[in-house]
Amino acid sequence: MNPQREDRNNTHRLPGTMCGMADTAAVYGLIGAVGGAVLGAGGAVLGPLLLHRRQAAERRETLVRQEERERAQQRREDELLRRQQQFELQVAERERQAAEERERAAETHERQRVTTERLNRMRSTTRAWQLLLLDTYDELRNGRPVDRVAFSESWRAARAAVNEAFDEALHEGLWFAHAGAVQTLMSRNASILRALERNDHGIDVTTLGDALSAATYAMTECVEAGIPLPAELAERARSRLEHLSAAREALSAYIVGRLAALGVDVLGGPQADSRAD
Repeated sequence: MNPQREDRNNTHRLPGTMCGMADTAAVYGLIGAVGGAVLGAGGAVLGPLLLHRRQAAERRETLVRQEERERAQQRREDELLRRQQQFELQVAERERQAAEERERAAETHERQRVTTERLNRMRSTTRAWQLLLLDTYDELRNGRPVDRVAFSESWRAARAAVNEAFDEALHEGLWFAHAGAVQTLMSRNASILRALERNDHGIDVTTLGDALSAATYAMTECVEAGIPLPAELAERARSRLEHLSAAREALSAYIVGRLAALGVDVLGGPQADSRAD
């Protein structure tokens, strides 16, 4: 083979080869440029899009957390409100109970006051009647005459006071009697008869009524007999007054017991309510 011909052939092929390489490089350059442009354009589009999505996701997460915090805060507020309402209800209930207790205490106190007054009035009116008879007896024993009209008016007034006191007590159910002879004590016996129909228990005031009636009748005889007082009448009056004192002591003991049950401290007891002859 001729070396010169081969050299000339190589010389003829070299420009074509170089041209092909240049085309390839141009293609690659174009591809790279297009790719870079595409990537750049894609980055220009995708970058903000991804950023927007990330920001949107962050906002959603922020909203979710905010909503959770708000719900948690609402639950705490609801719980606080529930506890506050429960506390207010408890306070209102305690206040209601306290008001009811105060009302019951006031009612109890008022009943005790009324009962005490009526029991004491029963005792004081029978004592006043007894003292009238004792004072009249002392006057006659000491030689001082007693006006019969004045004495009659006095004991009738004393009996009226006793009637009123016993009637008041009967209307409250404080005093019960169970004997037909109680009419001796009560001139107006409608209340006591009603009590007899409704009740079959309590203290029997028949003895007290009989004692007051007998002592009053004996003293009336003494007043009418005048001075000097006959010994027989004086002895009869003394005996009747002793019987009356015993009957009043029984009444006083009953009243003291009732007052003690009400929590009232009664000083002196039954004996302090009587006077020696």
